[in-house]
Amino acid sequence: MTTQRALMWGMCMAWLGACGGAQQPLPQCTVGRGDHAVRYTLKTGTGACASKRSEVVGAQSFRVPGAGEPPSLVLKPAPLAALEGQDTAHSVTASGAFTTEYPGENGTCEVSQLSEARQVVTPDEGVTVDLRYQWSQVRIQGSATIPGTQWTAELTYSEGDCTATYEAVGVFPAIKCERTLANGTVERDPSICKQPRPGLSLDPSYPITCDEVTNLCVLEGQPPALLD
Repeated sequence: MTTQRALMWGMCMAWLGACGGAQQPLPQCTVGRGDHAVRYTLKTGTGACASKRSEVVGAQSFRVPGAGEPPSLVLKPAPLAALEGQDTAHSVTASGAFTTEYPGENGTCEVSQLSEARQVVTPDEGVTVDLRYQWSQVRIQGSATIPGTQWTAELTYSEGDCTATYEAVGVFPAIKCERTLANGTVERDPSICKQPRPGLSLDPSYPITCDEVTNLCVLEGQPPALLD
């Protein structure tokens, strides 16, 4: 290699893409740490367990520094989190390992199966509540534009003997599209989904709508979803 060509190659590497179309590597697989707003679309099932619209699901990823192994994903649905500590025989969280450490060619990070999250409680004498969440086929967007803040999954949800399956679409962070008036009344306000706010805000480039039943700001369409 001549001195001139060597210099050009060194400049190309230094600029990470100025020559030859080089690109920066994708970030490691992760998920927004905190509460996500998850929208559900019913696939199969009837009865009480088939009425889900949207809800808050806590999410977090864990990795062992320097291990060179895929991280793990943990999901914690709000209905189970509300029962935490009442049923120590079962876990309120579901967990599973990412299939790869970095996003695949399609820009997604996948978790094929998570452990079951479940709570069995007896709020009143003679009444037993048994809630079960079984997540699978989790696909989290892993690009620099959507770094773990949009995802899809398959959910099998059970209440006692009733079972339903859903397509789940999550977005981070979870924000309520409602405001409290001076008299203490809570009022639905879809504009809140698009307003900047202290701390965590939804990315303004995401198509967001206010769920009419739960007043959660949920993602419109399928990830990766961005406004034109």
